[in-house]
Amino acid sequence: MITINEITIVRDGREIIYDYSEQIPAGSITVIVGPNGCGKSTLLAAIAGDIVPSKGTITIDEAHPPLTSARELATLRAMAIQNQFYTLGFSVRQIIEMAGSAEKVMEQLHLRHIADRHVTTLSGGESQRVAIAQAIAQNAPVLLLDEPFAAQDVDSRKRIINVIRELADSGTTVVVVAHSSESDLSWADKIIKDFA
Repeated sequence: MITINEITIVRDGREIIYDYSEQIPAGSITVIVGPNGCGKSTLLAAIAGDIVPSKGTITIDEAHPPLTSARELATLRAMAIQNQFYTLGFSVRQIIEMAGSAEKVMEQLHLRHIADRHVTTLSGGESQRVAIAQAIAQNAPVLLLDEPFAAQDVDSRKRIINVIRELADSGTTVVVVAHSSESDLSWADKIIKDFA
């Protein structure tokens, strides 16, 4: 379970999130939804431990991400950011294998046909699916996805939803940031809208 306890986050002198509390159940899909600039990605980064709240705490089970070593954090949570850009010429397969086993997730996310292509040659949607696949391959109990549908077509969107639904059914806690234009959220177990 992820517990958010009365957090306030200030960035560049502006209060992005104020005195916010939430509980995200284990083995579920929670979607954080809202318009651009409302703090969705900031909240996700705080859950990941990449941003430290100026007040309050976030715990994943009993662990405090900002106080957890990078090695330990990698066993606790995996994250795919929006707009993933690659600068080194590894293949799709190599990038995913840096995190774990690649074969199943490449099949699930329709990446097998580009497995040997260099990641620097991919489209935005393909790069995003590789980042998602790498996060899934990490096999952490918490999976954090920042706008995974932003550059995806209808089929890819369905594939991503099917994979995260399967992961949640097997006990993974999935937190997804989605834009407010995302109309069908029937696949989510919980929707967070008002948190700023």
